[in-house]
Parts: sequence; structure tokens; C-alpha cells
Amino acid sequence: MKNRNIDKNSRKTNLAGIAIGTIISWIIGMQTDLHPSSGHAGFIPLVFPPLVGIFTILIYLISRIFIRKFNWVISLTGITYLLYFSIDFYIKNDI
Repeated sequence: MKNRNIDKNSRKTNLAGIAIGTIISWIIGMQTDLHPSSGHAGFIPLVFPPLVGIFTILIYLISRIFIRKFNWVISLTGITYLLYFSIDFYIKNDI
């Protein structure tokens, strides 16, 4: 039986983690109840997670040029920030 460890420096693993984190935070952001008086601020939970996800992917890909060993920290930071924002917004229901 082969020992299958997840390589935290793998590009495929990190990009999949960022994508899954972005989708989960986007789903959580869509579940928020906003006040009718929120106006255009109601778009923030729908637009912010994909933008931060794309920004995290770009920073990750640029960091792979310079840092080969610890670029998984960028992925983990981006995923944590996305989930923190979405859960915080869901609990508070306010921007």
C-alpha cells in the first residue's frame, strides 16, 4: 500500500484549496440577510470573496517565482481571511 501524503508545496493542492475556500466563503456570503436600506453595500458579500480569491491566487503564483518552500503560507492566509470575512459577515449581518 502506497503512503499518500498531501504535499503542502504542491501547486495543484494550493490552488484547489484557495478555490474551495473561495467557493465556501461565497456560499456563506450569499446566505446573509441584508437590510433593505443597505443599498449597494449588499453586493459586498457577493463580490468580495471572488476578488480576494483571485488576488490570493495571483500573489501565490508570483510568490512561487521567488519563494519555493513556504508559499503554502500565502494560501493558508488567504483561505483563513476569506472564511473569517464570510463568517463574520454572516454572524453580524452588517458591513
